[in-house]
Amino acid sequence: MSEDDRAAKAARAKALLKKRQAAKKDKPSGSGTGTGVASPVSERAFSPAPPEDSKTTRDLNNIFSKEDTSGDTSWLSGLTQVESTPLPATSAATSSPPSSSHPPNGHSSVDSSNVEIESLRAENEGLKSKLGEIDGLRAEKEALGSKMGEVDSLKSQNENLRVELDNVKRSEAAVKAEFRTQTETLKKRVGELEITIRSSQSEKAEVERKLESAKSELSSVQSLLEEERSHSNQLRGEIEHIQLEKENAIKNEQRTIALLVSEKATLTSELERLGEVDLRAQKIEEEFTEEQAKVRDLEQQVETLRAHVQETSTRNQQLQTKEKELTEKSREQERLLQIANNSVASLRKESESYQRRVKELEEQIESDDRAEKLEASLKNTQDHADELEFQLSKLKQTHAYLKKERDSLEPLLKTHRDGEEEWKTKHSDLQSQHQSLQQQLTAVTTEKEALLQEKTELQNESGKAQGALSLLQAKLKQAAEELAASTRQLKTAQIEAKNATRRAEEAERIQQDLQTEGMNLMRSLDEMRPKIVELTGEKLEMSEKVEALQREVNSRDAIISQLEVSLEELRDEKERSENQWQGILAERERDRTNAQDNSNELQKAYEKIQEELDAALASMRSLEADRAKIHQEASQHLKEVGRLTALNLTQAEELSALRKEVEQRSTDQAEEEDFLERAQNEIETLQQELAAKDEELQRLKDAASRPLSAGPRSLDDEMLGSYKQQHELELSTAQSHIRSLETALFDAEARSHSLIKQVAALEDQLAGHSHAPHRASPGIPSRPSSRHSTDLHRAAVQRTSSRSNLATAPPIIKRTPAAYEQSLSPETRHKRKVSLSMLRARIDSELAAAASGSNSRSLSPVPSVGSSNEGSLALRSTPANVLGLNAGLQPHLRTRPQFLDDSHVFWCSSCRGDLVIL
Repeated sequence: MSEDDRAAKAARAKALLKKRQAAKKDKPSGSGTGTGVASPVSERAFSPAPPEDSKTTRDLNNIFSKEDTSGDTSWLSGLTQVESTPLPATSAATSSPPSSSHPPNGHSSVDSSNVEIESLRAENEGLKSKLGEIDGLRAEKEALGSKMGEVDSLKSQNENLRVELDNVKRSEAAVKAEFRTQTETLKKRVGELEITIRSSQSEKAEVERKLESAKSELSSVQSLLEEERSHSNQLRGEIEHIQLEKENAIKNEQRTIALLVSEKATLTSELERLGEVDLRAQKIEEEFTEEQAKVRDLEQQVETLRAHVQETSTRNQQLQTKEKELTEKSREQERLLQIANNSVASLRKESESYQRRVKELEEQIESDDRAEKLEASLKNTQDHADELEFQLSKLKQTHAYLKKERDSLEPLLKTHRDGEEEWKTKHSDLQSQHQSLQQQLTAVTTEKEALLQEKTELQNESGKAQGALSLLQAKLKQAAEELAASTRQLKTAQIEAKNATRRAEEAERIQQDLQTEGMNLMRSLDEMRPKIVELTGEKLEMSEKVEALQREVNSRDAIISQLEVSLEELRDEKERSENQWQGILAERERDRTNAQDNSNELQKAYEKIQEELDAALASMRSLEADRAKIHQEASQHLKEVGRLTALNLTQAEELSALRKEVEQRSTDQAEEEDFLERAQNEIETLQQELAAKDEELQRLKDAASRPLSAGPRSLDDEMLGSYKQQHELELSTAQSHIRSLETALFDAEARSHSLIKQVAALEDQLAGHSHAPHRASPGIPSRPSSRHSTDLHRAAVQRTSSRSNLATAPPIIKRTPAAYEQSLSPETRHKRKVSLSMLRARIDSELAAAASGSNSRSLSPVPSVGSSNEGSLALRSTPANVLGLNAGLQPHLRTRPQFLDDSHVFWCSSCRGDLVIL
């Protein structure tokens, strides 16, 4: 329902209540209007009233009611509230409800005056606090000025009250004019209501005429309908009879057609069966012959598959054993790693203890040097004693005494010499231990560098992951915002849907109400006469309301008189306040005298404070001079700090650039190492496959070397020939793939070697940059890069000299002297040891391959020589040696592989620098 309908219903309910109240009041008086107005209320409740009538009743009832005070009581808000005496009983009896709703405003004005007095008292207290600082004459003048201002303010208040009275009178005139206009509009509306009543009566007569014509038309239509119903019943009976006959004929025809179709189908099916039987017999014969051939082929395939299954089972068993061995090896390697880690920790502790011992030994060696000095001095004394023996033969007593001293010092010298020899042996042992510890430290440093590279890679990956997480979080936020927006839209859509459903329900209700109102209108046509009587009663009520409004105007006049009385009371209060002001002024004079005494005391205290202030100013001046000096020093320090920060920034930029280059090269090296590992894995798998295929080829060759039968070639021989061809093709493809992989591996090794050189150079640069600002730091151990570079240079010179002397060198490899080995660095000695062990292993393997008559393969083996400390070693041969695979197929064309040439390159993963080439 709309708001207008609700307002109309509320207005109707108010009108009914007022009618009942008026009827109750008029019953004891016995007036004729009360009997005329008392219409049946129950009929009035069910009939809807026109919209104009509801609006007029609402406007008239809500002019001066308690409920609607939005626009009619605006003239009262401009009036000032004045205290007034209570009205007599007659005025209270004649006052209207609006006068009771707006009481006199005298108390509020008294409250405002009290508030003003309190504010003045507060100002008085503030003036008391300020009187101690200001002279008495000025205070009196200001007090007089404030009094004059207050008098002026009271005069302005009186003028404002007069202006408000004028405004009240004007508002009364405006209210009277509005009342007249409203009465005129009410009269006009009453005339319009009479016109609408007359038009409704005429419409009622027209509706009655239309109802009579509709009744006559309904009677004629009903007669026609009855005739048509009887005719339609006859037609239906005829149609049903015809349909029954038609259905019987159709059923007979369908039966005959079904019989004919079934006979035809049986004949065709028999003919088709006979033809199919002949075809099946022929096909079965052909299939029998084909299946016999297939069975033979399948038997051969089954035999081959059995052999293949046996081979695969053996391979699976071998692979399972290899897997077990590999798992055991991996577990052993993990254990070895744990043991190595524990040994590294223990070695670190031992190295620290050894370093402490070395320091102690150095101190002891220094003490031994002192002993040597003492020995030299003793020798000098002995020489001097010999001279004294020749020169001073007379002093035998002193000579004997010196002999005794010499005899006592000789065992001491022997003990010192024995101690020196022991210390020398200990020193040599410690040197050997120190060298071994240095080797272990180099291995640990390489592991540390690898771990640092892995750490940098993990940090980069974590940064990328964080970036991806931030992107995902942003996307999640966007998705959350979109979800929130979608949920809001859904909520708004749901609210709109609910509103739409409510509107639809309200529209349905309104339609139902309109239908009911239409029915009620039909009923109300008969009830128009009592409504006319009700309208006359409403006219009387309107006249009563006009009288009530006149009474309200009279009550307003009484309120105005009350306001005038309150004005007189305010004047009396003004006189009282003036008397209070005089008392307040007397109190202020007393306070002024007290304030003068206080001001004298304050002047004395002020003089003391002034003296203290002068002393503080002097100290402040000295502090300002110190501050100027400090500012100068601070500016100098700031300049130095700026210069140092600039230097730090430049060094940081250089370091960042170098770090970026190192990171890029480390990533490239990691990628190449991954590629190398994959290539090595592929080579190993291919070598295993080649070994298996070589074994198969050898087996096939042995079978082929046997004497063939005199009869024709069987299917097995053809299968063997096809297998041989397939194996040869697979061998050729595998050989080509191995060649390509070996070339790629060689290129990758060369790249990794160059990158290792570059990384070592960059690390040396970084070490130089890092050690340059910290030259005075004693606890940092120096890197072996410079020593490593010199050793590499020395090894390269030796390599060139060895190459030049290869032609004249004897076949037996001679060991270098121990002094030369001790002069080399531990890294070069390690490389030399690895290369010699690899060469020995290669010679042994090639001699074994030459001694054995098998033609399995001519590739050089790739052994893994070394322990966990030395690292994994890989032997690489040139692609020229791979060409021996095809030669291995023919035993009479086999060539012996060469060694001790420049193509044999040995590489160690734990070594750094140039590769060792023999």
